[in-house]
Amino acid sequence: MPGHWFSTTAGRFLEYESLLERDWMLLLDFDPEVEWICEQPLRLRYRKDDKPASHVPDLLVWRAGAPELCDVKSEERLEDPEFLAQVRATGLACAEAGFGYRVLSEPDRQLLVNVRWLAGFRERPADPDGERARMLSVLASGRSAVGELVSAAREPMLARPVLMHLLWAGEALADLSEPIGEDTRVWGRLRVAA
Repeated sequence: MPGHWFSTTAGRFLEYESLLERDWMLLLDFDPEVEWICEQPLRLRYRKDDKPASHVPDLLVWRAGAPELCDVKSEERLEDPEFLAQVRATGLACAEAGFGYRVLSEPDRQLLVNVRWLAGFRERPADPDGERARMLSVLASGRSAVGELVSAAREPMLARPVLMHLLWAGEALADLSEPIGEDTRVWGRLRVAA
């Protein structure tokens, strides 16, 4: 199922070849360590059983200043001998070039649901009441529940998108392995998550 995903990290539409690849584009877009994303970045030529072969990795990301090639494959295809040969060849080429290499498969479902929700708040919303500054100030001194942060606002309906954008942008953090709700605890980026 091919399509296009608008990446805020890359600042453009990225082409994906499967829904799983699109899901990983979303998760990489959300990852604060990822500085850049490119799809189908190169063709790797190698020999398999003494015959010419080639492979196009799915993604190239710049993570914390270092390049990393990624292949995205569903769980049922991870043991495919053809794919395993591609993984070996790509891993060797990456090691020689000083690139990282990962195979990405099915992500945590709850994390994906939460990040999909937060992706709706990628654009910084209007904040006429200064809720962003108020929330960051509250979070700098400790954890607070989503419901508490929003209900303390002058206009709660305007404050919720501000908080969700803070979570998308990584300026506020929460445990995204659980559903986001009114009781979800949120903390400031500089605080320890413990």
